[in-house]
Amino acid sequence: MSELCKVLIVDDEYLVRQGIKHLLHWEEEGFHMVGEAGNGKEALEMVATLEPHIVITDMVMPVMDGEEFVRRLKTSNPNIEIIVLSSFSEFEYVKSTFQSGVADYILKPTLETEGLLHVLRATADKIPSLRGREHSLESFTPSVDHIIDKLISGYETDTDVTNIRDSFPYDGFCLLGCPLKSLQGKKQNEIDSYKSNLLTELKDYLSPNEVRLHLIQTEPHLFIVLLNCRHTEVKQMTDILRHMLTSMREQKQGVWVLGELFQHLDQLGSIYRESFMKQMEYSFYFPEQLIIVTSELPMFPKLNTKFNLNQFTDEIKRKQSDTAFQYLQEHVEVLAAQFKNDVFEFKSFLSNIIFVIITLLDGSEVDTEELNEEKYVYFKRMEEAEYARDAVIILQTFLDKVKLMIGSVDNKDNKRVQQLLDYMHEHYAEPLTLAELSNHFHFNASYLSSYFSAHTKEGFSEYLNRIRIEKAIEMLKDDDYTISVISGSVGYSDHSYFCKVFKKFTGDSPSSYRRKFMKQEK
Repeated sequence: MSELCKVLIVDDEYLVRQGIKHLLHWEEEGFHMVGEAGNGKEALEMVATLEPHIVITDMVMPVMDGEEFVRRLKTSNPNIEIIVLSSFSEFEYVKSTFQSGVADYILKPTLETEGLLHVLRATADKIPSLRGREHSLESFTPSVDHIIDKLISGYETDTDVTNIRDSFPYDGFCLLGCPLKSLQGKKQNEIDSYKSNLLTELKDYLSPNEVRLHLIQTEPHLFIVLLNCRHTEVKQMTDILRHMLTSMREQKQGVWVLGELFQHLDQLGSIYRESFMKQMEYSFYFPEQLIIVTSELPMFPKLNTKFNLNQFTDEIKRKQSDTAFQYLQEHVEVLAAQFKNDVFEFKSFLSNIIFVIITLLDGSEVDTEELNEEKYVYFKRMEEAEYARDAVIILQTFLDKVKLMIGSVDNKDNKRVQQLLDYMHEHYAEPLTLAELSNHFHFNASYLSSYFSAHTKEGFSEYLNRIRIEKAIEMLKDDDYTISVISGSVGYSDHSYFCKVFKKFTGDSPSSYRRKFMKQEK
């Protein structure tokens, strides 16, 4: 068979890389996709290991852009041919790379199978070791990696999966995986080496049993293997995996997940996308677990987890923050126990609550300058939280700080409010209004109204009326005062309104109350 031309794809957009990977039948056309990188720096590290004949690279990328990557690659590996991907707007920029020895370019907006294949063939013909080879390999048999990759990615494959029966001879399949958290920021060759060693360790544990393992190349920081065994031996295999992971506890990367059992390889794509990757997220809610086995997950009843935001905000506005925060914490506790909740939605809810609380406090006496400066730190930490418990701790840390700030304001305000209440008791006969008192004592009128509701269990007007009616009751006990005089003396200029308010508080009119009192005195 002719030698396959090895190709490396470099583009910071995952979907673009996936699109190119599945645009044609690479191996059938005489090419082998040996790897993919997200930027020039990552690609340079991979070149030494993969030794590609051709590199297809984007121009605009983070860390190291295409222009610098092309220059460095051609300096260190002049025999590697380079094809540049570009958009129309980048064309002048792309032309500068031809001075570094770029073989050809492809416009992204017009990228299609025939055009890509034409450029690849023309470029491969420039490589001495590949010159004269057959473009199409009639006897080509797709590799296991090629078929698995097609199935995982959701692209249709016209290859009969029974052709790889020798690689997967048993009637049971399941996926096993874990996140490689400690490898964040590591070079690609280090990640590949770690995955290879981990696969070897798995094989050593499982080799005495009739189990086949195949490493699936997906995201760099995910380790996922396809297990193939007799479906009757899945329970035994699960026990072996638990024993293995217990012995590896000290080097634990994250929570492992063993997916559901399926019996046909062509189910792999749907199982991976619709089930297994969702189950991988469950580890967010089970940080103490060594392995999550899908068939052993607890059955939780579906709970109504809708948060009453109106109730929460009303309690904050009415200065009942302790009640509001207690309700929030109870709700979050319920959410954190629902492992099927979407992780992004869970984190977004907690971040949104932090934002809502700060916004509500902006209209209060609390100085929110520091909170507004720190909120983006909270958002970032929430986004990076590995587990639900970590996200809850971040929220709790925020709430603890807010409680202290509110408590500090309340302590200061208690003295000021007491002065205000004393003033109302002394000047109740005067035409007092909330706006006038707020201005006199340097309170925000809205805050003062909320404070009354929270701490006196009644509004400002009701509190003032209560003082006046209590004074009126004292005066009614003295027969020397007429009801009209009493009305004016306690602050009511409208006699009929005074009678209405008095009856609301006592259940009697002023005259009826006086008669009953006098009768009791006799």
